[in-house]
Amino acid sequence: MTLLRAAARTMLASYFIVSGVKAIRNPDPLVPVAEPLADRFVPLVKQYAPEQVAAMIPEDAVTLVRVNGAAQVLGGLALATGKGRRLGAMLLATSILPSTVAKHPFWTRTDPDEKALDRAHFLKNISLLGGVLLASVDTEGKPSIAYRAHKGGQALAKDTRKARKSLAKSASHLGKSSGQLADEALAGGAALVGAVVTSSRAARKKAAKELKNAREQAAKQAADAREAAAKAAKQARKEARKQLKVAKKRAGKVAQNVKLGEN
Repeated sequence: MTLLRAAARTMLASYFIVSGVKAIRNPDPLVPVAEPLADRFVPLVKQYAPEQVAAMIPEDAVTLVRVNGAAQVLGGLALATGKGRRLGAMLLATSILPSTVAKHPFWTRTDPDEKALDRAHFLKNISLLGGVLLASVDTEGKPSIAYRAHKGGQALAKDTRKARKSLAKSASHLGKSSGQLADEALAGGAALVGAVVTSSRAARKKAAKELKNAREQAAKQAADAREAAAKAAKQARKEARKQLKVAKKRAGKVAQNVKLGEN
């Protein structure tokens, strides 16, 4: 955390800490403005919240004021110290909304002076809300979770395409080698047949021997080619598995970074 960020967060958090401590120590001045809001929203929240959560929500305004003050103190300390700063900023954003609506409803005022004063405080709190929202998404120059997840997905897709391309290239090479050997064998056989037709008995024997040797040589070459192709395919599969393994490790690292970012 840079010095500028530390100073800005401390200044932003100071208002919430002081306001929260004041609400905890002396909630009575805030009770009259908090009661209408509590009577309206607490039953609504209890109606839709899970039973375990609904049972923990207080109904009296004094407790609600103190709970809101405690949330401001905890959020302000987290923001100022930088430990859990983003969670603390979100807590402050949540706590400032009910207090702003309850304390400064300028739209209900009839006196011009009171209306102007409440409007000024209302806009001040909206400005504070904007500040804590910015703090809640501040990553201190680091890539965001969404960006890291996107880059990790791109790396995984690239490695997968590379592995598939390597396998396809090996298979194409194997097919090409086999076809070339077959063409050479056929050409040699045709030449020997022509020699048999036009030559004498001795020439036919010689041609038969050469044909046999040519077949043996072609079979040996074909066997060597198949063996070499099999080795190449095995090596390609090994390389592909290696690349896929690296891709999975990168994906796991991205997922771990995403999890750490969320925490």
